[in-house]
Amino acid sequence: MRHIRRILFAIALMSSGIAFGQITEDPDDRDRDNQGREPLRTQTPEGRPLPFAQRLRFGGGVSALQLGNSRNGIPFIIGLSPIVAYQAAERLVLGVGVDYQYARLKAYDTAGQQFNLTANQYGGRGFVMYEIIPAILPGLYAHGEIASTSIQDGYNNIPNQPNPGRFTVTSPLVGATYSQRVGRLAGINVSALYNLNYTSQSQYLYNSPFVFRIMFF
Repeated sequence: MRHIRRILFAIALMSSGIAFGQITEDPDDRDRDNQGREPLRTQTPEGRPLPFAQRLRFGGGVSALQLGNSRNGIPFIIGLSPIVAYQAAERLVLGVGVDYQYARLKAYDTAGQQFNLTANQYGGRGFVMYEIIPAILPGLYAHGEIASTSIQDGYNNIPNQPNPGRFTVTSPLVGATYSQRVGRLAGINVSALYNLNYTSQSQYLYNSPFVFRIMFF
């Protein structure tokens, strides 16, 4: 029953991420020309530049999810990544994001008493996306970003031990993102990235130098 509650909780989080990503139809999308082309992302149907506020996208997603099992020592992990992106030019998107990850592991002391070990990782990132060949494959972007994360070196609440220290991991990521637009600016974004600075410390965040994610913005 406990596992069922966790699964329902994860589904609710993902659903809220989709809603948070503004996946709604933009009214201007109805103003397509006779050739059925998509409206421009930086101009109104009348050809005027879009105001700054209308070029912003707000969204994010679930960056990590692991449903732990206390019997075999696997922690429960949940990560959230809100994002603000800006349509700087017709083919160029700039953005910043905040990353937060919470981990909890059930443990037992020598007397058999159960207690929770916890860890918190947090940081930020900036990214650039440039649409490569819109005439041939629209929605395919070259993607580069820099992420800096403060890592907690171990778990809190271990009996008779001080709380662990922290260190910072900087991760330059490069790769590609495919964006399926829903409305003028909002979309579903699937990214495949490679960590150029993957070290033993990076394993606190990623299991390999390859990073795959789905974000809504």
